[in-house]
Amino acid sequence: MHVERKWILSEYAITAWDEFEGILAVPTKIPAVILDLRRYFHPFELWIGIGIGQVLEPRRKPVNVFAGGEAFERARDAVNGLKAKPSKTGVLTSFVTGNETFDLIANTIYNLQDTLLQNVSSKQWQTINVLMETNRQDLAAKKLRRSDSTISRNLRRGFWWQIQNTGQAMERIIATYFLNAQ
Repeated sequence: MHVERKWILSEYAITAWDEFEGILAVPTKIPAVILDLRRYFHPFELWIGIGIGQVLEPRRKPVNVFAGGEAFERARDAVNGLKAKPSKTGVLTSFVTGNETFDLIANTIYNLQDTLLQNVSSKQWQTINVLMETNRQDLAAKKLRRSDSTISRNLRRGFWWQIQNTGQAMERIIATYFLNAQ
């Protein structure tokens, strides 16, 4: 799906039994990819480490064999940081980019988002997924055979509006730090 949307340069590569890697085409897609990974892998709690920086040979496949560089090293540092100090609040997402201020902002935002997502039920994820497919609450209600008020309540209790606002804000922050600065 991410390849078809041209969000990643090639298929994800499995690097170990429980790890996979990918290279995004543009960094502003990071929030959308994180959301997709969270919703499609629910109820699994994924550690997601994001590294931003240079990538050597980004289009050669598989990425886990041919690609390398500071982005990969930083992503590994981000994951190792998550593993080294398990969080009391359930932090599952970490950025290491070489920009301390950006890392502070992004990690704080995703710390809060990860905390919220721990409380999203399977029914609420189902509602979010159908809303994302249909792009309209009334169509989601019809598809799920539920009332509009039930859909609205599931979205509110599933923190949909916060998830959506976080993604939009992070796209702008990423663009400011990594696209507009070039």
